[in-house]
Amino acid sequence: MEWGDQEERIDELEASRPPAHKTYQDTIDIILENSVHMPREASPEAQKAELNSDQFRLRRAFLILAREHCKQNGLPPGSEEALDIFEEANDRADNITYAYAGLPFRTEEKLALTPEQVKTKLTLVVPSYVPNLISHVREHGKLGALQEDLSAGVGDYVKGRFKSPDIDKLLLQALTQAEIVAYIDEMIWKNVLTGISKLEDAAPPSVLRAVWNVCKLIFLVWMLSIGVAASPFLITALPEDIMVLVGLGLGGLGTVALLILGVFGVKSVIQERPRRRKIYQSILDMIAQMNGFYMEFRGAGPFSLSRFKKRVNELADTGVVWPSGLFVLIEDMEERGIRTF
Repeated sequence: MEWGDQEERIDELEASRPPAHKTYQDTIDIILENSVHMPREASPEAQKAELNSDQFRLRRAFLILAREHCKQNGLPPGSEEALDIFEEANDRADNITYAYAGLPFRTEEKLALTPEQVKTKLTLVVPSYVPNLISHVREHGKLGALQEDLSAGVGDYVKGRFKSPDIDKLLLQALTQAEIVAYIDEMIWKNVLTGISKLEDAAPPSVLRAVWNVCKLIFLVWMLSIGVAASPFLITALPEDIMVLVGLGLGGLGTVALLILGVFGVKSVIQERPRRRKIYQSILDMIAQMNGFYMEFRGAGPFSLSRFKKRVNELADTGVVWPSGLFVLIEDMEERGIRTF
């Protein structure tokens, strides 16, 4: 076949292909396909996990809103105006999902992920089946969201034109759960140097442990004094009588000193217990209230916005510092007349 014939054949093949963006669904499919991060070499299960993830579903929801906008305004599929609308909706999804760590950058690291890990890394909220947040946070850590970036993404959502109660609900859950999980993680995370978490550090000190520590020190002092007294048996040049007296004196004086210090130490421990118990209990109460809030507003069921706002304010009164975007979104929903979500 001559070169000119090849070009003619290519033109025929191109002409026979259906044009891109022939329908609104074509545009949605193209954008969704371009947003996929898992490599084609990944297992079908891992690829399916991404397609069923929170982030992918959120992007699809924004694109569906863009489709409805184009239909209502009579914008032809594939037109520049329609494509701009879809791009705007896609950007709104990016502004939210980019607040999360997401999948690793390197292809090798992505391929090493299990389907469950893919789903976890692309989640926006805590799974609704989780009964206890402490256990979940201890196993999985934070949600991976930078709360300031998430608030900024929600702010862009509020200022935009693509909104729905389903997206409202997901963002309300994401904003509140990001703060709740971050607080629990901060309290139970063990310091790499001390091996103690803030929750453990706030626990009331044990009087019995303080007494036991003093007893161990007294035991060590007497072992040292016995060693001093017995040293002439190993080093014959040392005077036996003098070393025995030194050993007994060291043991007696050391014991008296440790008993005195021990009394003051135990006294300080007893005085410290009420203050530490108050701090410890306040942390436990806060975690319990946060867990109760999560349990009440998890899952796919409908919720009352007024009830949600009341519970948010109650926790704020106890000291929870919610992301600023949370109140912005609640006010916007109220202005739109949203009562349930």
